[in-house]
Order: sequence, then C-alpha cells, then structure tokens
Amino acid sequence: MLISAPQAKSNEIPPVFNPQTPLTGDIVTLENALIVPWGEGRKRGISRPAGIYDADGTYQPLSQCFRNTSAVTTTEPKGPVPETEEELKGTWLYGGLLYQHFGHALLESTSRLWARSVMPEVENVAFLMKKQVNRPGRFTRPMKPMIDMFAGGIGEMAGIKAPTRVERLVLAPQAFGTGDMIAGSPDFRAHVHRVLTDRVKPVGPEKIYISRTELYSKRGRYFAEDRIEALLEAEGYHIYHPQLHDLDAQAAQYAAAHTIISSDNSALHMAAFFARPNSRLAIIQRRPADVLDDYLRQYEWFADVHVNVIDALNGRYYQFDGAGQSNELYAELDFPTLGRDLVENGYIRDTSGWDNPAPETIEAERRRLSEKLGIDIRPFEIS
Repeated sequence: MLISAPQAKSNEIPPVFNPQTPLTGDIVTLENALIVPWGEGRKRGISRPAGIYDADGTYQPLSQCFRNTSAVTTTEPKGPVPETEEELKGTWLYGGLLYQHFGHALLESTSRLWARSVMPEVENVAFLMKKQVNRPGRFTRPMKPMIDMFAGGIGEMAGIKAPTRVERLVLAPQAFGTGDMIAGSPDFRAHVHRVLTDRVKPVGPEKIYISRTELYSKRGRYFAEDRIEALLEAEGYHIYHPQLHDLDAQAAQYAAAHTIISSDNSALHMAAFFARPNSRLAIIQRRPADVLDDYLRQYEWFADVHVNVIDALNGRYYQFDGAGQSNELYAELDFPTLGRDLVENGYIRDTSGWDNPAPETIEAERRRLSEKLGIDIRPFEIS
C-alpha cells in the first residue's frame, strides 16, 4: 500500500511502496468530487499543490502523485476548498498527472490505468495537466494513444485546467513510477500484461539495436555510434529508431524482439512491458551516473529478466555550456572492451572490427554536433 505523506515532517511516517502488495482493495468511488489542478500553496521543485476533495471538502491523500516515494509531484493545497468553476458529467477515472515527456508519461501517467481491469465500465479518464494551459486538448490529444493502449481502451480523456466538480470519480492508488515504484504493484503488472498481450501482435526483427543517432543533437550519446550500428548490422541486428515510429509500431517491434542491445534510454521502459523470461537485454552505459537501477528492477519484476550491463566508458566526456543534466552528456567508449563483453555475454560472435575509432574521427563528430547545436561541445570533467 502507498501511504501518502504530503506534508512530510521528521515525525511522520514516510511513504511506502511494496511491489508485492495488491492495491485493488484501496480503490474508492467519490460522488461529486472536486479536482483541483492548481491549489493554494508553495510550488517546490517538481511538486505543486493539487489534488482531489470529496463532496464534503475533505482532501483525499490517495490523489497525491509521485515520481517515486521520495519525490512527490503534488501536495495537499493550503487554504479553503476552491469554488467549482467547471463540471464533468458521468463517471471518470482519475489519471494523475499527464506528462508530454515520453518517459515520464510512460512511468507516471499510466500508473492508475490498472483500475480499468477492476472496473472496466469506467472508460473516461481525467488528468491534471503538467502545465497551466488554456486549451488542454492540444496536450491530451497527442497522449491519447498511449493512455488508450495502457488502459486497454478508453472513452473520453479530459485535461483539468480549473477546479472541476465530477459527478462520479474513481480514485485508484498510483501503482507505478520510478525508483522504488518501478516494479509496479501486482495489480498493475497483471493489468499491463493482459491488455498489451490482447492488443499488440509481434511484428518486426527478433534482434534489434536501439540507436540514438537520429535524435536531436542536444540529446546525450556516445561518439562513433554509427560504427556500432555497422558492426551490429553485420551480426544480424536491425538498427531501430523508436522515435521514427508511432506507438503501435513500437509496441509491435518490442513484442517481436527477443534480443535487444541499447544504451540506457526511455525506449527500454517501453520494451520492458513486452519482455519475456527468455528475452535478452544488454545495456551499454553512456554516462557514469547511477541511472540503471530502474531498468534492472523493471525487467526483473515484469519479466524475470537479468540484464547485462556493459561498462565500456573510457573516461572521456563532453558537454556544452548550459547543459543541466546527465542526459546531455557525450561520452567515448572503449570499443575493444565493448566488443569483448558482447561476445562473452553471447550477443555477437567475435570481436573482429571492434577497434577504437581514430581521434580525428571523434573530433570530426564533435565538431559536426557542435555546428548542429550552434554551441561548442567541449571536454568535460566528471567530479
């Protein structure tokens, strides 16, 4: 059970999430509930005052949103309950926060949709908007395919922009997220496996390499990835660029793939939903930060898959001025180490061709990326 602690103090019980604890018994249905997307109080970091009140004006801790139990994204608003400004007729499922970022949407905006397996008659979903907007439809429409897929089908999808009175609101616990919530609850895992198995049919190659070479230049990567692509193509791998395909096509490809090689990236969270116990995944580290635990736990809990992590970083990194996160880091790899580890773990046959690119090749790529960005990418020391 997820225990909410919106105003965490030293003497309060911290939130707890247990991936072995079912949450179905915690679902509640509220008559004339009020959804408050922007409440009174102080915004702190990724968190803002927002949530749900019942008809009597009592705040519902179950509506609190989390990135994980150490990082809340909504807190109980201060002050009196706001006046109703809009109304929603009928029965709706509360979806939590709706993100536009693929990774956060996948891990957080899908986290209450499992309730559709418990109450399939509830087809409409209402979300808090991540940003204050006047026309929520501009932001809900692009995300509807993902929500529809992970809900097993939905009716209407509403983005709440002002205090909204809902005729009947189903409030389910958040059952998925990052960090300690990445394993999901048993109900969430069962729901996702059921709806995706029913909906998605495997289409595509069985061995793929998920590439970052077609991403916007600002996105971090390792240098000479085109060399990795060529070497893996020679080993029978299909080079896959997920962002060039719609969500249905991505799902079909991941359902078909039994062997994946990739850097750490959001696509792996999607692929994990389709992994099977005999699936194979090798993650090539592209940054020194401790960012792999979520992938390892997700694959373990959703498919009982042991992930092979390959650290072939050679210690040389690059970044541009103003970069604010490790996802905007560029790295060099030691190709002999990478090739040897792929052979030892059974992903390729031999190490022929896995030689380091010449320094001038790396320099040419650095200059090319710098020109595309309009910002110089320079050597960067990791402290």
